[in-house]
Amino acid sequence: MTKRLSLLLSACLLSACATAPGPRDIDRTVEAAMQAFSVPGVAVGVVKDGQVVHARGYGIRELGKPEPIDGGTLFRVASNSKAMTTAALAMLVDEGRLAWDDKVVDHIPAFGLHDDWITREFNVVDLLTHRSGLGLGAGDLMLWPKPNAFTRDDVIRGLRYFEPASDFRTEYAYDNTLYIVAGELIPAVTGQSWEDFVDRRLLGALGLGRCFAGDIPAQEMQNLAVPHSLVEGKLTVVDRNRISSTTSMSAAAGGVRCSLDDMLIWTKLQLAFGTSADGTRFWSEAEAQNMWSPKTIRPVGERDRNRDGTHFKAYGLGWRLADVHGYKEVAHTGTFTGWGSNVVLIPEIGLGVVVLTNGGMTGPARAAIANSIVRPWLGVRDVDWIAEFTPEPAAGDAAGGEALTIVSDDARAAMPLDAYAGYYEDPWFGGVDVYVERDTLWFASRKSPRMKGPLYPHGSNRFVARWSDRTLDGDAFVDFLPAAEGMRMLLEPLPETTDWSFNYRDLDFTRIEAD
Repeated sequence: MTKRLSLLLSACLLSACATAPGPRDIDRTVEAAMQAFSVPGVAVGVVKDGQVVHARGYGIRELGKPEPIDGGTLFRVASNSKAMTTAALAMLVDEGRLAWDDKVVDHIPAFGLHDDWITREFNVVDLLTHRSGLGLGAGDLMLWPKPNAFTRDDVIRGLRYFEPASDFRTEYAYDNTLYIVAGELIPAVTGQSWEDFVDRRLLGALGLGRCFAGDIPAQEMQNLAVPHSLVEGKLTVVDRNRISSTTSMSAAAGGVRCSLDDMLIWTKLQLAFGTSADGTRFWSEAEAQNMWSPKTIRPVGERDRNRDGTHFKAYGLGWRLADVHGYKEVAHTGTFTGWGSNVVLIPEIGLGVVVLTNGGMTGPARAAIANSIVRPWLGVRDVDWIAEFTPEPAAGDAAGGEALTIVSDDARAAMPLDAYAGYYEDPWFGGVDVYVERDTLWFASRKSPRMKGPLYPHGSNRFVARWSDRTLDGDAFVDFLPAAEGMRMLLEPLPETTDWSFNYRDLDFTRIEAD
């Protein structure tokens, strides 16, 4: 690898790519990013003109243990799974078994949204492009925190209960649940499950021995990275999100587990417009271009314009698109508590970069590393990307976060705690038990057992839920609304500290009185 990169850099001295970062540059950047963003382990790879010119693991798989990250270490790639779902669908389109403008209900009759007309008009592309009109992260509480008891059928049937946040096909709002529906098009068309089709027709056929959409064979459950998260300022293993050998319900949106070496083969396939190194064509060049064509416009911020000279941003099919310093960038990130991934393609110059992390501040780390590698190829020099992506300290960053300042020992509930207790039900999230234990009110979901914790009075009929599992960035206000027709319970995210994927706004619980 080092010899190949040396030859490549020598060639670049005679061309416009003279600023290509060398192995030592990449090493220094990764090590600095790990230190700055509290990341235990990283795997980084670079593809240029069809060749892997850098592939290396850094750091450790698990905090407190010596086993190192290497090219075969398994990571969760999270939302970089979405490109695999769209690629699988593109293969079916090439075969004439599916069309992008097919109506979803023609293949999945149980699918439905809040509006009947939108349900009838909703097509395959709408599932993949975050333009449904649903709010940001709608339905994510059916996907995580894991483990939970929700099924793919629950997702398909639950979407009808979410009121739209914008008009259909007018605004970009990232979602995961519609990718679950998209994955279910595969069994509807082929009779194979999403995971079986992707494992056999895509990952297996490509020769990826350490990349899995479905169940992982027992002999491959080794050399596993372990997820970590910063909990009240301390790096902590997130046991609930360790790599599992079994298929994830949410796999089509974010459940693929893959090594760096195999992600680089996947990256080469993308840069070759669907043709593998041995000449096998997985999808047509027309479909490759289609997946990289804008479908939903995304806003361009002042930072994008000033930093990258960006004039447009969009979402294609499983990929984010932007112009960056005059080049088309095709990219996607993946985030799951304790995990982070980043895949960046610059097709015009045959460049691909893969960054996989096992926790800490994954977002800034993967962005700083990827930009430090990609931007020099585009002629951008002398930028401290680690400083660029270091977040400003927030009020909730102190130990315990915002919730500690919100919870007050002086606050009192408006009614005796027993008056709030009972069994509550939401039409898509299911049942929740609210009960009193040792003079404290508790919330416990029946289908999502990690959603359990004490409710602290915040005045009147408002409480603060502090989930017992502190790796959940999801504390909430809980409001009880007494009414003649029965007690209702609503949830609202805490300001600044609650991750957007906790879609509390879509919950509306009613207390069910005992017979």
